[in-house]
Parts: sequence; C-alpha cells; structure tokens
Amino acid sequence: MNIQKENLCRLIIQSKLLLGVCLVLCTVAAQAVTLEDAIESALKVDPSLTASKFNVLATGENIVIARSRLLPQVSLQGSSNQLTQTTTQDLSSGVSSSRSFTGPSVNHQFVIRQALLRPKELSALRYAELQSKYMEIKFKSDVKDLRTRVIHAWIDLLGAQQIAQAYERPLHFMQDAAKQELAKYEQGDNTKDAAMEAEAQYENLKATHIQALETLKNKQSAFERLTKFPALVLAEKKLGFDKLPLFIESDKPLLWANFQDASLEIQMSNLQVQMQLERLRMAEADHKPTLDLLAAVNIAKNDATSTQGYQYKNKQVGVQYTVPLFGGGGLTAGVNQASLAYEASLSEGEALMVRLANDFDTSWGLVLSNSSRQKAILVGLASGREQVNSNKRSFELGVKSIAESANAEISFARRMIDAIAMTQEYLKNILKLTPKSLNITFLLP
Repeated sequence: MNIQKENLCRLIIQSKLLLGVCLVLCTVAAQAVTLEDAIESALKVDPSLTASKFNVLATGENIVIARSRLLPQVSLQGSSNQLTQTTTQDLSSGVSSSRSFTGPSVNHQFVIRQALLRPKELSALRYAELQSKYMEIKFKSDVKDLRTRVIHAWIDLLGAQQIAQAYERPLHFMQDAAKQELAKYEQGDNTKDAAMEAEAQYENLKATHIQALETLKNKQSAFERLTKFPALVLAEKKLGFDKLPLFIESDKPLLWANFQDASLEIQMSNLQVQMQLERLRMAEADHKPTLDLLAAVNIAKNDATSTQGYQYKNKQVGVQYTVPLFGGGGLTAGVNQASLAYEASLSEGEALMVRLANDFDTSWGLVLSNSSRQKAILVGLASGREQVNSNKRSFELGVKSIAESANAEISFARRMIDAIAMTQEYLKNILKLTPKSLNITFLLP
C-alpha cells in the first residue's frame, strides 16, 4: 500500500512538472521552429559533442585490444644470413689447425601462443569494458549538458525579448511627459528642476532600454551560434508565467529520489570506483603466475663447418609458465598506488554526493521560494495593468497628466520584468531538480 501511494505521489509530481513546464514553454504552435528543432540542430553541429562521440568509439576499441591478448597469438619470424665462420683447434703437438667456411644460415619459425592463465589480462578486459561504459555515459552527459544549454539559451532569448519590449513600451510616454514638463516650464507653469527631472527619467529609461537591446543581441548571438538557427524565428514566442507548476515541501523526498536515479554524475562516479577497483586487481595480478600453451614449427639450415649441408625441421608443443619472484619492490608499490587511487575514488564519490545534495537543496529552496512568489507576482501584474488602464482613461478624460500615465507604465514594466526574471530562474532550477525532464518532448509547443 505504501509503495502504491509513493508511486502515485511520484506520478502526481511528474505530471505537475510536465504540464506546468509545457504550459510555460508552449508558445505559438504555428511557428516552424520548436525547442526540439533547436536541440536537434545543436546536437548535429556541436563540435564538442562530435569529439565526445569519437572518444566513445575510440574507447570501445580498448575492449578489442584487451580481448585480443586472451585469444591465440600467431606469429611467423625468420632470418636469412650469410655466415662466415672460422674454427681454430689447438692440437696436442703445440700447433693449431683452422678451417673457414662461408655459407647461408636460414631459420624460419611459426609459433602459436594461447593464454591459459592470465589474471592481469582478464582484469584488463573487465577494465576496458567498464571504461567503455563510462565513456558512453559521459557521452550521454555531454548530450544532456548540450540540451541544457539550448534550453537555457531558449529561455534567455525569450526573456530578453520580453524584457526589451517591456522597457520599450513606456518610452514614448516618458518622452511625451518630458516634452510636456519642458513646455510647461517655458510657459511659466512649472519649475526648471521638474522639467530636468522628467528629462532625466526619460534619458535613464532610454539608456536602460538600449542596455536591454544589447543584452538581447548577445542572447540572439548565443542562440544562433549554438543552434545555427536565426534568432528571429523566436520573435513571436513568449515565456508564460501565469501557469507555472507549484511545489510544496512534501514533494522534496520524491524529487530527490528521482534526481539520484537519473543522475549521470552519480553513475559515472560509481563506474569510476569500479574502474579503480579493477586497476587494483590488475596491479595485484602482477604477483600472480601466468601460463601459456605454445605450439611451434621451426625450419632451419645452418651450414657451419660442423654441420655443413645439414637442414632440420622440428615441432614443439608445450606450456610456458612465468612466476614473478622479486621485481625490486615495484610490484608492491604498484599495488599500493592502485589501492590509494581506489580509496580516493570512494572519497570523491562521497564528496560528489555532498555537492549534489547541497546543489539540490539550493535549487529546491529557490523553487519553493519562487512558488510562494508566483501568486504575489501575478497579483502585482494584474494591479499594475489595472493602474495603466485607469491612468489611460483618466488621461483621456483630462483628469490625470501624461506624466502619471508614464509612471504607471514604468511601474507595470518593472513588475513585468520581475515576473520574467522569476520565470527564467524558476524554469532553470526545475531543470536542475529533474534531470529526467531533459528528455523534453513534453516541453514542445
């Protein structure tokens, strides 16, 4: 019953994520380019991902190399030399006798070696398999990082567009207000400082708008470099911030469990521990004996003076063993070194879990606080919009001045920008909490 209840809670949280983020990133469906299109384009053109893919293929060859050492080794070697030999014999009479011979010396050997007992090579094969699996997960991690970068670039670009638009909206109101204050001053109905203050507010808003436009250009360039799509394809898209998913404190345990299950960093850390353990076994195997099966055929012709004209052929079948006895202390040092590296990998895994837990808590705190802010921001936006409309009607009726309308527009723009910034931060933290959500087919318009 508890398991079913937990699974139900998990499904509710996941559904909340899927629906909420989908509504946030869902924009005009008629647009040709979607978020998935942008991600797929980046996956095709990103050079770092291409390098990672080749690294996976290169590491996979280590398995073939390691396995080959356990398979039959076949070799053919030979030599053909011109031998010049002088033999000198001392005789009992006190004189010596010598003979010289010049002729060919030929030797050809065909050898088959099959490993029977090779502990180190077996460990090397297991290490190569672990290494290949590690690189495959590393590739998945690189893909995930690239997808995250595209999603962030998408969110940043949409947010920058909306912020630039928010600053642009009150500009002409502020300009008209500054002109009105200047005209009133010239007519004697206003003070110089009021006219200067209105002009200063307009110039400040204009500078802020220009800064927002420059930020937008940077976000456009970053998006285009990453995806090779022109940034204008997103010109009509907007971030929604009125239907963000909401979370409560009781959601955290299941989110943390999902986070750990999906974390590629944790998987890579676990594999790193296994690899270091296998390296330790490889180092320990240097102390162990090896046994090989040998079969050889040897054909030779050695026309020395003592065997002139002789040719011979022999066949050999047998075993060859090697027992390490003493290597000057290097083997023991190798084992100690591998053991320390293994212990280090265990500690690094513990440090990783601490870091991930801290990062998760930080992101969770931001998500929870933003969840609390959403209602206030939406109420503030509604209030600001009503103030804008009210001031517009009052201005049309001649009750309020253009300056009051301009101030209402600026207040609404600031609230809008706060809502956009909160939405950007909120979405990015949700992606940090839920690695599985990076399979973002559900985020598409």
